[in-house]
Amino acid sequence: MYDKVFDTDWRTLEAEDALRRMYALGIASELGHEFPEERTRIRRLTSTAYQRSVLDLAYNEGRRQVQDVRGDFDADSDLWDALIDEDGSPKAPPTLDVDRTPAGLPKAVSRASMLELDVDELEMLRIPSLLRRDE
Repeated sequence: MYDKVFDTDWRTLEAEDALRRMYALGIASELGHEFPEERTRIRRLTSTAYQRSVLDLAYNEGRRQVQDVRGDFDADSDLWDALIDEDGSPKAPPTLDVDRTPAGLPKAVSRASMLELDVDELEMLRIPSLLRRDE
């Protein structure tokens, strides 16, 4: 899968292409197609630990995407096609509905029911009965 979309005879890569390839390598790895030499070559392109960690994040994100949607597909090739374009660009996850907008506010943001009291406002300001002296 990976080797059909990406050419493995490269000398240098742009940063974005390296990220795209690491994401695809993560997907391929989770599907059982390991390319450890390719992953090592891409990681060697970086000069800092920060850049390597970003590449590792892309790799792990590819693996996580497969774990999230694996049950929705019967064949590994269908899953690969759902996550990677023919040009090697990542697609939006199939379970992500970007066009859906929420209908209203979530319940957690609404007014708390304990604030909805039927008590006279002046009653809340009076001294409680247990603090009053009986004369």
